[in-house]
Amino acid sequence: MLDLESAAKSPSKLRQLRLLGEIYRESQDWDRRQVPTAGLYNEGHPWGLDVSALRSDFNALMSAGWIYFEASAGGIDEVLITQEGIDAAEEFQKGRSNPRQRASALRVALLNWLYDQYLSGEEPKDFAPFKASAEGKYLGLGYRDEEISRAAKSLLDKGYIQVWSPVSGNLSSPRITANGIDIVELTESADEARKPEGMTVNNFNIRDSHSMNFALNSPGAVQSNALTAEQIDEARKVGNLLRDVKPVLGLSDDRLEEADQVIAELEEETASVEPKVGRLKTLLFKVIEVAATGTAQSAVQVVTSMAQSAIDGIG
Repeated sequence: MLDLESAAKSPSKLRQLRLLGEIYRESQDWDRRQVPTAGLYNEGHPWGLDVSALRSDFNALMSAGWIYFEASAGGIDEVLITQEGIDAAEEFQKGRSNPRQRASALRVALLNWLYDQYLSGEEPKDFAPFKASAEGKYLGLGYRDEEISRAAKSLLDKGYIQVWSPVSGNLSSPRITANGIDIVELTESADEARKPEGMTVNNFNIRDSHSMNFALNSPGAVQSNALTAEQIDEARKVGNLLRDVKPVLGLSDDRLEEADQVIAELEEETASVEPKVGRLKTLLFKVIEVAATGTAQSAVQVVTSMAQSAIDGIG
């Protein structure tokens, strides 16, 4: 099985997999496994290959058992793609086209790109610079406009970015928010920055949180007389935050199971018709108890402070 996560972080491995993919495509075009290299040399640049590195990449692919060739004095004229090479190429193509993996990686890449723009003082007019950047590709395959729009709207809904959406529907003037900055810096502090699966986007705000009408998402529901919509929403956000940062908290296996349990119970209680004050406070205290055992102090502080704020808000 290919280690696509490792390939995404290694320019040389990604370059070699892209070359393997082109060899496989050429073999399909020629309807044979023996592929002449002239096309790779002549058209490699438009295909996104590094022609200057082809010989070393051919050697790397042969060492992996994915291709075979015999070099002559004039160079490498043909390569034979092996069955293992075909399997690897198909796995690579499937992985880089996987909608879920692409969507998850795109949300992280887009948020990190906007964070970099913020640090450099840049104010992009749209997402065109992102598409042209290294971050605008997943395993070498560029993101489509509709993918970027969908990811941007998701981050906008979660309060991580701001973006203008004029009548034309084209998103413009994207900016990272204080909440987006918090989550990027939090993951960086835990040495998990820019990890494709390292961030699951959920609806929570660390600061300047906004209230919501709880009953809007529960047709026919009756609001609790004891708890306001904002109090319920803040408790719900604590559970979402714990879910987001759980991978970077540094919890033991036992505590991870407890975290999953309290997240599920918080979600259930805040979604009920009449959440109970005592039950919510107990669960929030449990969040603090579980998170406090983590080793990533910055993440621990964010979770425990938000949980304590929610408790104080309930009274």
